[in-house]
Amino acid sequence: MRPHASLFFSCLLGLALVTTGCGDSHETEEGDGGGADGATDMDSGSGGEDSGSGGEDSGSGGDDSGSGGDDSGSGGEDSGSGGDDAGTACGALGEACCADGSCTEGTCSGGVCADCGDAGEECCAGRVCGAGATCTGGGAGVCTSCGGAGEACCDLGDCGTGCCVAGICTAAGSTCPDVGGTCTDGSCGDCGGESEACCEGGLCTEVSTRCAGGTCTSCGEVAEACCPGRSCEAGAVCGGSGAGVCQACGGPAEPCCPGDSCDSGCCDSGTNLCVAEGATCGGDLGVCSGGTCEVCGVPGEPCCAGDSCGGGGCCVSGTCVESGGDVGTDGMVCSDGTLEACGGDGEVCCGGGACDSGGCCVLGTCAASGEACSSWRTCTDGSCTTDSSSCGGEGEACCSTGGGGSATRYCTASGLICTGSGWGSTPTCEACGGPGEPCCPGQACGGGGCCVDGTCAGDGDSCGDGLGTCSGGGCLGGTCGLIGGDCCPGGAGCSAPFAVCLDGVCAPCGGEDQVCCGSYCGSPFLCDPRYGPDICEAP
Repeated sequence: MRPHASLFFSCLLGLALVTTGCGDSHETEEGDGGGADGATDMDSGSGGEDSGSGGEDSGSGGDDSGSGGDDSGSGGEDSGSGGDDAGTACGALGEACCADGSCTEGTCSGGVCADCGDAGEECCAGRVCGAGATCTGGGAGVCTSCGGAGEACCDLGDCGTGCCVAGICTAAGSTCPDVGGTCTDGSCGDCGGESEACCEGGLCTEVSTRCAGGTCTSCGEVAEACCPGRSCEAGAVCGGSGAGVCQACGGPAEPCCPGDSCDSGCCDSGTNLCVAEGATCGGDLGVCSGGTCEVCGVPGEPCCAGDSCGGGGCCVSGTCVESGGDVGTDGMVCSDGTLEACGGDGEVCCGGGACDSGGCCVLGTCAASGEACSSWRTCTDGSCTTDSSSCGGEGEACCSTGGGGSATRYCTASGLICTGSGWGSTPTCEACGGPGEPCCPGQACGGGGCCVDGTCAGDGDSCGDGLGTCSGGGCLGGTCGLIGGDCCPGGAGCSAPFAVCLDGVCAPCGGEDQVCCGSYCGSPFLCDPRYGPDICEAP
């Protein structure tokens, strides 16, 4: 469970791949284009910007060395953002789990918050059970009655006045199985008690003891070695490698206690540290409110305090819209934190790469139908054309700034993405964002869909083997793949729009000073390839 995210990871860094190729170079221009990445991690996906050596590219019959501007743009449809709707109830018993897989009560089981912790119930987060029970079995585990004769030992090897022998309680006055001796106050005769020799097999049978150098020593208190199973007394958590050392937990700036719990405030699972109520979670990953680091400031989520959004996004009716995204008002688009006129000749492209009256979105700037969209092509109903060829429209070859490794391939009609590598095939503009279609630039899918391996799964549809159902942009019923939450398992990464997997957590991408979404950045930002992570920067 990873409650997380907000005015967000401007500087979270991860691996981004920039493809290069060989071939004759033509006129080149800066721009981010419509060839956006559809992958859910930092690898290039099927929709990635192509830089193959397809020679002189684009147009069904000839070269294209368009001379569009150096504004970043996208021929693909942003399609809106995934995530839970602001105000949707979540987290209480019987309600859906919140976007990050968290519950304010119980544990997230099958996408719903359910009771946990009592004997016979699923273990709570962190394999925690209530008094008189211990977590057993694999996975999330099941809480089992403990402490009585013949029952499992409770945490720290606690069997009351009995003895914990190989994980099972032996009653006081009874013979300890396998090791011999009579159980008395946790000791099996002359072994197993604190300061006594370890029993056969290196066992210690008294509560809160461990075998060290052949002698049973105290464990579990703050600054002591962790007990077997890396367990500690209440108010402490096991840290460090190997057997570990118990550390104080639960206070501000202290490690979170088992079950991601804190004495007050929130457990920031990105740092595994407790933060005070009202404080900013680590790395600007939200604000602690009601015990949870609430996601804010990222596309599709509520605006943070002061109507602020990260990455150059805009706060529109209380919800953040990504830079380059549709703000719901005709002729306006979010651009670097402000609403800007869009769609007309020479204006920035509207959301999804739309331009007025059949215009063409050329690297982020609209060319009116009938006007030049490159030095030798004319915009005609969304396509850039010559007498013998056309590019950028649905089903047409992608337009290109050149034919070499530095080429940027893009689409000029709205709602499209440039697909295909260019190695032995012609990159083509295809419709994106709907179920079964390629993900749009920024791995966006419409209607709360999920981007999985470069293809959109519809809201409510399967995300594929082992990934459960898509819900609000997240797989496994909305418990993985959303910004601020866990990355999905099996290398699936992040399924929500404008999200990338970094260190096991889905971080925002595509905004200013954020990691590029593959090779995509929201207009007007450009993906700056560099050694290490590629970052979106102002032109």
